Amino acid sequence: MVSFSCVAVVKDLREGKKKTRYNNLGHLSSLGLAVRKKRKKERIVVVPELCEELLIEILSRLPVKSLMRFKCVSKIWFSTITSRYLTNRFFKSCSSRRSLCAYLVVRAKQSNYALLTTSSSHDDHSVSVIDQDLTMPIMGGYFFNACRGLVCFTIGSRVQICNLNTRQLVDLPIILTPKGGEDYKIWYYLGHDPVDEYKVLSFIWRHNKEWKVRSEHHVLVLGAGASWKKTQCHIHHLPYCQGITVNGVLYYGAWTDDKCVLMSFDLTSEEFNLIKLPYKVNLLQRSRWPSLMNYKGKIAVFNYVTVFSDCSVGVWEIEDVNKSQWSDKKTFVLPTDFPHDYGFMMGGTGRSGKVWPRKANLSWNQPLHFYIYDLEGNEITRKIQISPSLLGSFKQTDSLLATLWDDTESIMYLET
Repeated sequence: MVSFSCVAVVKDLREGKKKTRYNNLGHLSSLGLAVRKKRKKERIVVVPELCEELLIEILSRLPVKSLMRFKCVSKIWFSTITSRYLTNRFFKSCSSRRSLCAYLVVRAKQSNYALLTTSSSHDDHSVSVIDQDLTMPIMGGYFFNACRGLVCFTIGSRVQICNLNTRQLVDLPIILTPKGGEDYKIWYYLGHDPVDEYKVLSFIWRHNKEWKVRSEHHVLVLGAGASWKKTQCHIHHLPYCQGITVNGVLYYGAWTDDKCVLMSFDLTSEEFNLIKLPYKVNLLQRSRWPSLMNYKGKIAVFNYVTVFSDCSVGVWEIEDVNKSQWSDKKTFVLPTDFPHDYGFMMGGTGRSGKVWPRKANLSWNQPLHFYIYDLEGNEITRKIQISPSLLGSFKQTDSLLATLWDDTESIMYLET
């Protein structure tokens, strides 16, 4: 039980009254003067205890800003609001309310950036306007990915995790690179496993003199006193695109010494697996936008190169991960008026059958419009535009990098 008491302070201020009377001779005689001293009278009213489950149910329905204010009520409230149990209850209660987010950064100057979002849920509207600025001065740098309301990015050698809703940001320990570290590059992924742990997977890789890939891998579990631990992977590879998590497994495109493959990482067992790609699938090495997508609850790869010739997109979904077995190619034909001019790109999403079509190069003086396209329904399900008023800092910028995602609110407390 959580004791939930209210103290009602009742102020009872009474004015003293003077009692006087006149005598028969007409003289005023003061017979008595009674003065009541002003005093404060406290009355404590104890409200019956509120059971913990009911309190959590109430708190889980409150806005994030209210919960952040209520943390200072007492130690018990702070402990309750920052507990993983309430965090998960809150996440479930708002899972249907997803907001679109956009991270914009100048390609040649990553200190010039903006983190933007929609002001409210976009589920009931065909057009979404990104009109809220969530930019924090201590953010910036290279964006890696987002997971359940948390984002992962780097500034120089520092990797940071930020909760966009609570505005909390923590620095993770710096990974020491092997000897000759100046030749190594580092990549990160943030994920959430089925046993409710948030994990960060890091890759350190380089090419040796024979141009062979050499890599090391580490895992960090978010929490108090978090530290990196080395995890074994006998497949030397380098990642080159954002990953997608499906059913507790992280999938990402990678290169080995001589070929492009699909790698998987089980977030629970922390085991890697190499999956051979279906024939003629082309994952773009130089693009951060992956050719991976969630398709009917399974990981799938898609090839949109043919969209320029016959407006078609080919999709293969995995059938057996261990045997690298894929389904036959599914071809989706887009409308002939679908916008796919020069510089067109298409990224996958975590939503089944949905993709992000967009231009590869963006500029501040051009309308920033994006779409969410449903391959199965063969239709644009949402149009997205960024409010021009938020783009003032990008004036005279020739090229912008944009990352878009949709996510739910989170009150996850980041322990350090």
